[in-house]
Order: sequence, then structure tokens, then C-alpha cells
Amino acid sequence: MASKLIIKGVSDQLPEAPEMDMALTPPLPAEEPKQEILKEPPMQVSLLMRKGLDGRLIVYEHDHIDIVYLPEKNKVVAFAKQDYSDIIYETQNRLFDYLVKKGMCAPESVQGGNVYGSIEGKMLKSKDDLPVEHLFVLNLKKWIDSEKPALEMDKQYNEKYTDMMTEPDMEDSTELGEVPQEEEKGSIPKYAHRRFVGGWR
Repeated sequence: MASKLIIKGVSDQLPEAPEMDMALTPPLPAEEPKQEILKEPPMQVSLLMRKGLDGRLIVYEHDHIDIVYLPEKNKVVAFAKQDYSDIIYETQNRLFDYLVKKGMCAPESVQGGNVYGSIEGKMLKSKDDLPVEHLFVLNLKKWIDSEKPALEMDKQYNEKYTDMMTEPDMEDSTELGEVPQEEEKGSIPKYAHRRFVGGWR
């Protein structure tokens, strides 16, 4: 006698895959942030400056003095642009006072240089290997910027004084106009010897 095999609950669809617990899977390693390459330096300073053949820096930005930084001797020297005067000395004094207060220059080293009208001072060495040359230029730029208002006022005063003397207005002019030229003027003779030899004629 033949027997029948009956299978209950079987369908043609595939069984669903069991759900996986995502919390148990290890997290992927985070990507390290890419460092951006700076195309320009973080700070720029504009100065009327020149670099010598031996590496010295010569700054011409100030109207009264020229400032020279000697990296080999670790020294700063301030020279007068033209004739030496009290104005030049006061400007040099303000410069080295500023550098001393900023911790750039040794106060006991400030003295007169071997060139007439110059003052020099020793720069302090950096204990943390900081760029002394860059710090010097940055502080020098700040000092020159603080000097510019007084220099501009001095220029305006000199221009106004020159205009007042060469081209005075009606308020500062006289009513005489052009005074005619004469052969002799005043009480003092042109040639003093005539006074003594005049009686010999």
C-alpha cells in the first residue's frame, strides 16, 4: 500500500535574514582632518627697507634717522639722515626706549656709536629660539607707525611756514608793495674805509 508524505507550512519564498545588532559592530576609524597649507604668511609688514650683502637690514622708513640691524653682531644702530641735532637725538632716544620696554634691547648696552651722531644697542638673545629678526621688524613697524602722526604734523607746519614767508596773504603783507632800489640805503656805509680816508681828498 502506497503512503503519502505531507509537508505543512512550506512556501516558495526564501526565509528572511535575521536582523543584526549594529551596536555590536566596531566603529570605523575616523579620518584625520587634512591640514590646510597656508599660501600666504600669517602676518605681513610693509617697510621701506633694504637687505645688505652681509645680511644686515637697513630701514629708511623714518624721516629723521636710518635704522640698521646687524644680525652677526646682534646689534641695532640708529644713524642721522642729515645733520645731527637735538631732534635727531630725541628720536634715537625714543627708539631705544621703545626697544628696551619691549624686551628687545639690553638697556645697559645703549651707547654712542663709532660714527658721529649714531647710537647703538645690543639685542637680547632669544631663550626659546624665537626669530629675533622677525620680532625686531614687527616691533620697529609698530614704533614707526606711532611716530607718523608727529612727523606728518611737522611736515604740514614746515610747508605752512614756507608758504607764509614766500607767498604771504593780504593780512600778512604790507601796504608799501615793491620798494624801489636805491644806490645807498641805511646809515651804515657800504665801504667802511671811506669814512677814514675821506678827509685826505
